[in-house]
Amino acid sequence: MKKNLLYLCALVCFVSLFVACSNDDDNGKKEETPTVTAPAVVGTYRGNLDIVMIPNGSDQETIIADGLTKNITISQVSDTEVKMELKEFELFLNGTILKLGDIVVDKCVVKKDGTSYNFTGQQNLTFQGAGAALGSCATSVEGDVEGGDIDMDILVKVPTLGQTVKVSFDGVKLVTDTGTYYDFETWVPGVEGQEPDMTFYEPTGWSSSNTGAQLLKGMGYVDKYVVTQTSDAHWGKSAAKIETLDSKGKDAGFAKIPKVTTGSLFLGAFKTSFPNTLESTKFGIEFGKKPLSLKGYYKYAPGEDYYVCQSVETCDVATVDVAQTDAFSIKAVLYTTDEYKADYSDCLTGVDIYTSDRVVATASLEGGAQSDWTFFDITLNYTKPYDTHQKYRFAIICSSSKEGDKFCGAPGSVLIVDDFELISAE
Repeated sequence: MKKNLLYLCALVCFVSLFVACSNDDDNGKKEETPTVTAPAVVGTYRGNLDIVMIPNGSDQETIIADGLTKNITISQVSDTEVKMELKEFELFLNGTILKLGDIVVDKCVVKKDGTSYNFTGQQNLTFQGAGAALGSCATSVEGDVEGGDIDMDILVKVPTLGQTVKVSFDGVKLVTDTGTYYDFETWVPGVEGQEPDMTFYEPTGWSSSNTGAQLLKGMGYVDKYVVTQTSDAHWGKSAAKIETLDSKGKDAGFAKIPKVTTGSLFLGAFKTSFPNTLESTKFGIEFGKKPLSLKGYYKYAPGEDYYVCQSVETCDVATVDVAQTDAFSIKAVLYTTDEYKADYSDCLTGVDIYTSDRVVATASLEGGAQSDWTFFDITLNYTKPYDTHQKYRFAIICSSSKEGDKFCGAPGSVLIVDDFELISAE
């Protein structure tokens, strides 16, 4: 009897233990959730694109582009899915640029594989503009992300061409980066309430030396503006045309009228200043990020006769130098300020924007004739540490004559710019 009672107690304990373990297992299953993988790959990646064309039924690759700098954005859709975006994709085929638009795959599944994460997705794409004739294109994407580095392949099957476009991307994640785009599509009057024949226009968010040219135009020294909208665009409907003009040169008493007036398009403001007109360009906008690089597209045609001015004080006098050819400049400048003044009196100007000890970082591109759209990508060089507690102004300055601040250049020089992208970090 005692033995049976002992067995019964043991059985009860065993069953109780089993039930408890079963309940623990059930609770564990109820609390189990899918692995969250998407955040590990989310971000903007900057790197190089290699593009090849592969004919159907062949493994022979034709190189279309090699080492093209681009950004690819990956954004979260769900805990395990992301969207991949490659903006403004274009192909150079048979001497023609075929602008396809954006390559977007809305849902890519992300899986963890050891220390890396891989993502795959498929989608049928139709393109805009010239790319619409390609019809529906089956597109697939496959990539790996590890430690902020990304390797990715995009395959776009184009039935109308009998080819597959393979895009290979190798890049690095930009930490808390933001991209600011300037497409020069929207233009607004530079000064409201002007007479129609004296109205000039500027790209939204930009300033120019058109205000100075307007004064010269009103006095009969020039017959057009130095910055205008043009339909000769790299992408979209318009770009910015910047031109150097012959403003005749004259000592007008109250001011010297220069022989050479260079067109400038910049971030900042233009506030007319006499007698030193270089002080009119108030370069720089309020900026709370760390600019890293500027990229975009340009064309340039230098004018025929290059004029040299001996000094700013004698800008009304210039002579032709047959040995020189004009060149353009595109510059980016970050500098410190103690306070943002409403009248822009804290801004650096054409007098000191390149020489002031307040300058923290610069990037510069100068060059000569380019009849076709030419890509550029310039990185800001920091000569002083970036301080998150400091106030900054940032300027992009595009000039049709690089020595325009010295009143030297060739009338008729034309710089056209389009599709700028500024990459910054918080």
